[in-house]
Amino acid sequence: MNRRSEKKSSLRISAWLFAVLAGCASSGPAEPSNPPAAAGKLVVTFLETKGHGLAVVLQTPGNRTYVIDTGNAAKDFDNGRDTIAPLLEARGVKEIDGIAISHPHADHYGGSPWLLKNMVVKRFIDNGYEGRGQTDAYRAIRQLAKERGGTYLAAHAGDLLDWDKDLTVEVLSPPKEFLLQGSDPEKVSEHAVLNNNSLTLRIQHGRIVLMFPGDAYGSESNYMAKNYKERIRSTVLCAPHHGFNSTPGYAQLVQPEVVVASCEASYGGQMKSPADNAERIFRPVGATVYATTWHGSVEVVSDGKSYTVRTQRTRDIKGPR
Repeated sequence: MNRRSEKKSSLRISAWLFAVLAGCASSGPAEPSNPPAAAGKLVVTFLETKGHGLAVVLQTPGNRTYVIDTGNAAKDFDNGRDTIAPLLEARGVKEIDGIAISHPHADHYGGSPWLLKNMVVKRFIDNGYEGRGQTDAYRAIRQLAKERGGTYLAAHAGDLLDWDKDLTVEVLSPPKEFLLQGSDPEKVSEHAVLNNNSLTLRIQHGRIVLMFPGDAYGSESNYMAKNYKERIRSTVLCAPHHGFNSTPGYAQLVQPEVVVASCEASYGGQMKSPADNAERIFRPVGATVYATTWHGSVEVVSDGKSYTVRTQRTRDIKGPR
């Protein structure tokens, strides 16, 4: 990874142009159902979701399309239908090569059922967890993926995922035996067990490294720091747990150039946005922090040597400086 990678400032770009520009690049060798987002480049879009949640669309140099987490769903919205599908449609994407779910919390998997029912999804990937805190609702989504003809894969630390010949996609966590198994329920909640077994992906495109740790914190962050050391350093980091729970020590280990927090302006009406915490933790190590609540959707484009960041809107002046 080149710590001196060229970093270009974000550009203000209208919502419709943000979606359409990436779908208008000249065509090249590809699966005909998915035209290139940007020929020969990696395009990663952190979507501004409806409600609290995380949803990322990744289009590879070889014109494959993957979705990492799918945001939430409720009575009046569904991020699969209302957020992810419109972007894919604008880019001419007709098939999803894979959906990877970090862990079975609804703000990460809620949009999956709609996508599975209404689009071709070739692979469904998660951590295979079946311990304390797992739900029948999430098991039903795994089953739906299989019934719709997709391949199901349970991935664990050390696995390599074949997403594109120009990418190295490595699973850093959780280990097959999972973390916090057998922990005292009085001391470690089900919520924490699920978060700390998030499927964590390290994606390398040439010199550019992107990390997607789901809601990992505490035990899982320590596990990765111990087992991977400098390999957890990244160019672009999806803020763990939406910006909650990270520590200065973790920021020093990862040393990201860019951090993207997918979150709302407040959480539960009782605290500031977790993006505020992400900025407080990661700015001291030199990271530029973007947040979907401030910038709208955030897009990172990599050619393997350098990258650019562009945002759907400029940061709200009310956000912290």
